[in-house]
Amino acid sequence: MEIEITTMCAVVNEGKVLMINRKRNWKGWAFLGGHLEAGESVEMCVKREIYEEAGIQIRAPRFVGITNIYNPELLKRHIIFNYVTSSFEGCLKEQCEEGEISWINIDSIEMQQLAEGMEYRLPLFFTNKYSELYIEWKEDCGYTKVEYI
Repeated sequence: MEIEITTMCAVVNEGKVLMINRKRNWKGWAFLGGHLEAGESVEMCVKREIYEEAGIQIRAPRFVGITNIYNPELLKRHIIFNYVTSSFEGCLKEQCEEGEISWINIDSIEMQQLAEGMEYRLPLFFTNKYSELYIEWKEDCGYTKVEYI
């Protein structure tokens, strides 16, 4: 089985959350984050990814759960470690090679053109009800199972 590990972080400030409108892969609005690299912890990864994409340094990211996506046809699993923080410093970029970066009102996130499945991830970030989101996904039909744990 192939396993891909990534991070994602909701950077929150004054009722808004920092989002990226991805243009290349996984198109649409999503929280910032990316792939775990060799020799780094998961928390180091989320801090590095936010800095690379947005130009800010986050502090005290709080772990809020895992998104666990499984493709039973290809035997692939994608595990995303999710974080939230409101502590950051630095000069925010308006865009990066991945896409446009902007503050979005938390109350209007669902009105944005979100990246596929992003709407299912929101409860992990903004409620304290769940520790895991389990998704089964198939190439020909997309999401076939969504379960909060």
